[in-house]
Amino acid sequence: MVAKNQPAKAKAKAGRPTDYNEDMAALLCERVATHSLGLDNLCAKYKDLPVPSTIYLWRLKYPAFSEMYAQAKMIQADILAEECLSIADDDRQDTKINMLTGEEVANTEFIARSRLRIDTRKWLAAKLLPKQYGTLPDDRKTVSESIVEKLIDRLID
Repeated sequence: MVAKNQPAKAKAKAGRPTDYNEDMAALLCERVATHSLGLDNLCAKYKDLPVPSTIYLWRLKYPAFSEMYAQAKMIQADILAEECLSIADDDRQDTKINMLTGEEVANTEFIARSRLRIDTRKWLAAKLLPKQYGTLPDDRKTVSESIVEKLIDRLID
């Protein structure tokens, strides 16, 4: 019971942060840049981060944070590309024993899931860093005439 002449203790803040501050912005961007998790999973893993909707609002309201977050996502693209290598190189579950015959057979479910994981990471990396991990559109793949072809065309004419 609180005495009448003494002030009541201030309640500790409960829940996730909602107010923007540079320290929280830096922490969030550090975690984005060092994990391959999406924002929902990252916030679920780290309870000291704001909820994703708060982060989306911060990106709209604070241009400096939006730029810092974009840089973190570009770094994350490198992590996604590295994970593609790890997934592709992991062959521990590529085969399984057929329970009826006792023979070793391809674990097609695991292989298909690995392919999906790689394709998803490749797609995300290409969207985050298109110059580094993207593919050229078909209209940019056509190579212009070489000097030799131009000379040949002149000689023929």
